Amino acid sequence: MGIFSLFGKKGARRPDRSTEKSSVKKTRAQNENTAIGESQDSDLFSNSLMTQRHIARATERKIDAIEFEMSRDIVKSKATTTSPLTQHSTEIHPLDSGTAISTGGFESTVPMAMLPADYLLGHPSQMPLSTLAQIESVPLLEEAAILFASGQSLVAEQMLLNAIEQQQLGPAAQSGWQMLFDLHRIGGDQAKFESLSLEYARQFETSPPLWPENLQGSEVDAAAHADEHAANIAFPAKLDSGIVKPLEKLQTVSKQSRNLRLDFTRVKQVDPIGCGLLLRALRNLKKSGHDLMLVGAQELAEQIRAILRVGRRDETEAPWLLLLEILQLLQFENAFEEASMDYCVTFEVSPPAFEAPKNKVTSSFPEIAIHDELTDRFAMPAVIEGKTDFLLKNITEYARHHNPVVLDCSRLERVEFSASAQLLTGLAPIASQKEVSIRFEEVNYLVMMLFHAMGLKNVASIAPRKH
Repeated sequence: MGIFSLFGKKGARRPDRSTEKSSVKKTRAQNENTAIGESQDSDLFSNSLMTQRHIARATERKIDAIEFEMSRDIVKSKATTTSPLTQHSTEIHPLDSGTAISTGGFESTVPMAMLPADYLLGHPSQMPLSTLAQIESVPLLEEAAILFASGQSLVAEQMLLNAIEQQQLGPAAQSGWQMLFDLHRIGGDQAKFESLSLEYARQFETSPPLWPENLQGSEVDAAAHADEHAANIAFPAKLDSGIVKPLEKLQTVSKQSRNLRLDFTRVKQVDPIGCGLLLRALRNLKKSGHDLMLVGAQELAEQIRAILRVGRRDETEAPWLLLLEILQLLQFENAFEEASMDYCVTFEVSPPAFEAPKNKVTSSFPEIAIHDELTDRFAMPAVIEGKTDFLLKNITEYARHHNPVVLDCSRLERVEFSASAQLLTGLAPIASQKEVSIRFEEVNYLVMMLFHAMGLKNVASIAPRKH
């Protein structure tokens, strides 16, 4: 036996596998591939988990940073805000506002309003001439009304104060004063209201409007609903980091009112950051025991559901938890149980238990109601903004059984700019019917001037509220 054969050195023969069965070779190859594949899968799984954790942490950091900025801005605004009546000589331009709307080239009425009522409706207008004379368009007042309708109350107030001080309103001066009274009443600023009352009495030598606490009957009810306006929060089309302003407003008004109306009808897109911000806000409101009216919440839940996939953690926990929170607030227990199981599978945690809200939560429009047959009046809501389909549907149904169509605006405090255009579009077909007339009654001066600017005076008569 040679020395090379003993120690396996060069020259030694290797085992001959040529006769090895093909099945054995195949098995060996599969085992080797499986081992490699398992190693790669393990690495990919680890990397995937790390990536998801990084995404989740990054999202949480963004949400924390945004909330920190919100709290800092609120502190700053509290420190710098002063609003004595004596400062009204300071000039403020609408475009200086952070939420300014484009008013360049704006005409006092929309093109539709320039058409004669006979042409628009197809039959003679039934609006009394005395009413037409009383509500003659004043461009400056219309612009102030549009600013108020667009959420710029302070700018509208300053514009009215300057116009009164500089005597720019002529015969419409009293309308300007009445708009200021409405602004202070809606804003809940009794000190400004009473100060303005003294000036009004000296100027016109007549009794000024009274603060709602001194009134009786329906005017007290209307004043009570002014708080609903102040507490109304409408969210934009995208539920993302851009909802900071609505949340800041929510944080502010939640300290002033126990009843909050959250409107999600505009929301068309959602992302994890926006979901996280809204989730924290809703949880805080639940802890504080605020009564909530959720508008469009079910549709919002469906949009959140659309971006989620069972087993996929890319969106982080925030959208899942917001979905569960909304389903609890709506008291959709079965839907909650299904979503909680999907959440449990996705994040490998125990499913949360359903807890019915202890505070009062509604998801309809309780303020929209038709008065009984004896009154023959349709009660308009305290605030009209966002989509008006539901409101117009109710008015159309009411109009089928009543003529004239009397719209009671004694509780109506504010109509959003875009919503007023929707009202015009929705009411025009009703007004065009033969021998049908529409009347807005008990309208505050801010809303009345907005209606003039938008051309609603061409489809309905508008009677201002008596102060």
